[in-house]
Amino acid sequence: MPKHIARLLLLLALFFAAALAAKWYFTAESFYQFGHYRGRSVVEIAAQEPVYQTARYCETCHEERHAQWSANNHKSVTCEICHGAAQGHPENGKLPIPADTRKLCTLCHERMPGRPATQPQVDLAQHASGQQCIVCHNPHAPKLAGVVAKVAGDAAAGARTHAAQCASCHGKDGISPNDTWPNLAGQHAAYLVGILAAYKSGAQTDVMMSPIAQTLNDAEIQNLATYYAGLRCEAAPRKARVGDVAAGKALSQNCAACHGDAGIGSNPAWPNIAGQAPEYLVNALKAFRAGLRKDPMMGGVVRGLSDTDIANLAAYFAAQKCQPVAKGKGTP
Repeated sequence: MPKHIARLLLLLALFFAAALAAKWYFTAESFYQFGHYRGRSVVEIAAQEPVYQTARYCETCHEERHAQWSANNHKSVTCEICHGAAQGHPENGKLPIPADTRKLCTLCHERMPGRPATQPQVDLAQHASGQQCIVCHNPHAPKLAGVVAKVAGDAAAGARTHAAQCASCHGKDGISPNDTWPNLAGQHAAYLVGILAAYKSGAQTDVMMSPIAQTLNDAEIQNLATYYAGLRCEAAPRKARVGDVAAGKALSQNCAACHGDAGIGSNPAWPNIAGQAPEYLVNALKAFRAGLRKDPMMGGVVRGLSDTDIANLAAYFAAQKCQPVAKGKGTP
């Protein structure tokens, strides 16, 4: 055997021996006791106590969120249940709520026999058309009423400054003379503020409404909303030229959670639609379906509706009697 081959084999043998010695020295006695991992590892991991920072830790940086959370019915749900463990949380970082809030929230709120009646439950097959929960709910204050800011405008100022400009489309008293435009009388002030703000910011676009809204400041928007919310909605129910009222009533059950059984919703964030012109309702629903009007909730709700379904829904809601928003329902 050539000498260089012998030296190479000797060197390899020495490396192999050193590796075996290192393995013997550094490998724990319990290694391979249960398969490929250490037998004591399970016990050691189980003995480690999880570190929970608690809400007091979160309050030091997130005082506003903490105050909102502690005053609402999620106060029994600790921060880390939704945000994950705060151990090692960076000083200036964020612990965002997981993107799939529907999956997270339904761990507690999916309808199941045996769950306490005090814990709100939903039927996933019928609720919100697959939309994420945070579309409608503020997770720190999940009651829908907690999402809406109160409107405190000056109705007289709204009537004096900009109402005349609105009257050409929406009518002198908020009852539109044109079936393609909505009535505003008796509408929720919070909804009116929200939609005008959306037109102003560009979140919603409309050839006529966007330029008008962009000329308004926040106070003027509040004043107009307060003015129209205070008007009496006395328009007679409309009879649609097409559409089946009975069929629309059956479909309307999917709308009731937001817009009420007869188109009069209790949540001021969403519009009353009872007594609106059927042509307007058809156009609005088709615009949501086509993505021309942007709303995560409505986009999901109307996605599966046919033109016939839309006509039936419009016929039903147009046939309902409109009414002014009751005091105590979110309007000034």
